[in-house]
Amino acid sequence: MSARRLFAAQWHLAVATVEAVVAGGRSADRLLQSAFREQRKMGARDRALVTDLVYGVLRDLRRLQCIAGAAATAQQWCALRALDAGIADAARLAALGVADADVLARRLQCFDASRLTVAQRFNVPDAIHARWCTELGEPETARLAQALMAQAPVDLRVNTLKATRDAAQSVLSAAGLDARPTPYAPAGLRLQRRVALQPLSAFRDGWIEPQDEGSQLLALLVAAQPGERIADWCAGAGGKTLALAAQMQDRGELFAMDADARRLQRLLPRMQRAGAHCVRVLDPGAAPPGALDAVLVDAPCSGSGTWRRQPEARLKALDLAALSELQTQILQRAADHVRPGGRLVYATCSLLHAENQGVVARFLAMREDFALDDAGRILATQGVELPGRWLELYPHRHGTDGFFAAAMRRADTSSACTRPSAR
Repeated sequence: MSARRLFAAQWHLAVATVEAVVAGGRSADRLLQSAFREQRKMGARDRALVTDLVYGVLRDLRRLQCIAGAAATAQQWCALRALDAGIADAARLAALGVADADVLARRLQCFDASRLTVAQRFNVPDAIHARWCTELGEPETARLAQALMAQAPVDLRVNTLKATRDAAQSVLSAAGLDARPTPYAPAGLRLQRRVALQPLSAFRDGWIEPQDEGSQLLALLVAAQPGERIADWCAGAGGKTLALAAQMQDRGELFAMDADARRLQRLLPRMQRAGAHCVRVLDPGAAPPGALDAVLVDAPCSGSGTWRRQPEARLKALDLAALSELQTQILQRAADHVRPGGRLVYATCSLLHAENQGVVARFLAMREDFALDDAGRILATQGVELPGRWLELYPHRHGTDGFFAAAMRRADTSSACTRPSAR
């Protein structure tokens, strides 16, 4: 099979993007989105090829580094990926300015994969791989790591303020898209191929939102009801905020909060498109007024559960002690705004115990006015069969991004059946 045609504009953009991500800690997705907006002449196939090249390098970086050598550059990693994936041959790469294309081709052909450690083969940082082996066991770690190297599916949440899942599925089918119900989330659809959503009428009219099935399940764990007062404490761009608004049938008060004002700005047009009028976006640092029926804390974390979508997150230096301390502090602040008898959900997109069960255990030891609820029971009341004290989602088991969530309830001081507060 002949290599696909790789043009200079595609090649230089891919190399520059990988270099900016690895050396400068930039987001590959945002860099590519910005570049594609500027380079209007790039068609869908061109964009797909560049994306494949960039993400192919990031998903397989540790192996490519071993093949290329310690002093290798982004250009050499991209060249190895292009050769390995059949995107270009050595002659084409030489024409694009890769002086050692023939040498790289020989290295790739002769490389002995048995030299790689398991962590290198699956592109996992050594420290995280060691933790997973301790927490999950080596066989389970291998299955998880392999799943995290794959491309994530395209999951959608149907906005039940405007449409049913069946209606949205029909509209997408009429547009030529095969959208199938997700295994767990009752409002979820999974596309069988990647596609730009913006041109679709279902997207423009607010019937669908891109959201991983696991993220949809986190929102369900809040068990939001119409007329309640709820806060999405670390709302980001608001995917779970909009899911909560739909559960509330757009009745009540829903506060969206985040330390990053730029992320919250991206929520505003999404709210309008979804028809979510119950949402109030608070300024960073502002607190919701009064006591709340429920608070969702999707805390900042290592992001290890999202590596399929953000493979560059593997490159970030990780201080787990500092992260877990920050997560505990955020959880403490959010808990103060939960009314007696109210609900608190702590969640991360991490697959590390230190950020998950460890934070919950520390919080509950400090706050005797909160107790762990049964996550599986809460989800079962909404038709989701995922039994367990807390919600643990893994790509290799559930097909979702990796998530953890714990549901807690504050003691109702008006009841004689609650345990006494330590304060």
